[in-house]
Amino acid sequence: MKHFLKQVFYFGLIGIIPMVVILITYLVTDPFKVLYTYDSFYDNNSKSLVGLNKGYVSTETFLNNVNILNQEYDSFIFGNSRSIFYQTSEWKKHLPENSKPFHFDGSSEAIGTILKKIELIDKQGLEIKNALLVLDPATLIQVEPETGHLYITPPALVNNKNTVAFHWTFFKTYVNPKFLVAFIDYKFSGKVKPYMTKNKLINEKTFKYELLTNEIQSDVFDDLIAKKQYFTEERMAVFYEREPLERFHERAINTTQEDILKSIYSIFSKHKTDYKIIISPLYDQKKLNPDDLKFLEDVFGKKNVFDFSGINAFTENYRNYYENSHYRPEVATAILNQIYKED
Repeated sequence: MKHFLKQVFYFGLIGIIPMVVILITYLVTDPFKVLYTYDSFYDNNSKSLVGLNKGYVSTETFLNNVNILNQEYDSFIFGNSRSIFYQTSEWKKHLPENSKPFHFDGSSEAIGTILKKIELIDKQGLEIKNALLVLDPATLIQVEPETGHLYITPPALVNNKNTVAFHWTFFKTYVNPKFLVAFIDYKFSGKVKPYMTKNKLINEKTFKYELLTNEIQSDVFDDLIAKKQYFTEERMAVFYEREPLERFHERAINTTQEDILKSIYSIFSKHKTDYKIIISPLYDQKKLNPDDLKFLEDVFGKKNVFDFSGINAFTENYRNYYENSHYRPEVATAILNQIYKED
């Protein structure tokens, strides 16, 4: 019996040791940067290796910049990853002098999360003098963010009610064998290998990051476009042929979304915010549902809603896109010039 118990103990120990080692490496390396406080989640001209939760990065950076660096922001850009190409340097050209913008974006952003961010700004006692909401049907239809470590709601936006679920989500991602093998391989070899990028486990992308505005800029792709080296046969494969007839999205704004959008409008009214609602020009060329557009115009005012969805000069030219989901900064700049010129 004693021999049997010893075997059970040793086998149990053998099973526990690897998990302890994995846990220690997770605590030491903090690959997703969610365990500790960081002055900046990125270095300028840094390389993004492990994908971070941009909503978390934006929220923590905002709170740190306001409470530690004493930044008094008064202008905000909200939206999903498509909004990052609305550069604050271009937006400031249309804002009052000395405006202080902050880019409050998140990956696959939900309209409900945008409301939570606006409420957080309001609770911080900051003014919201100017706002840019970069929306599309995918943002409007989502009340809550997608599942997964890249999208889960930052605890600070929900009074830390999801802290356990938040951290468990990241640890589960870390112990996923595919990710763990790639991460350890990179740590030991120092090389980003083809299988890592192919499976989107580790990606080596160089970009510029501005801490005070929380803005990411990548010139790599545009440099390749200028050199006529970007639109390769492989990249062209994503630009599928579209139907020539006008098509519309299904309705995205239902009762819950209506309440969320009205709450956003209420806070903007409280702050006397000068706001613009932009419906992104997506490559699919599908128009925003007419009922959704009407609701946005009824709530926010027709003069403040700018619909660039559907078939138009922006969406006709594939060179306006990096792929079939994200349009380039020059498109965003042209949109800013147009909407503020009309204003």
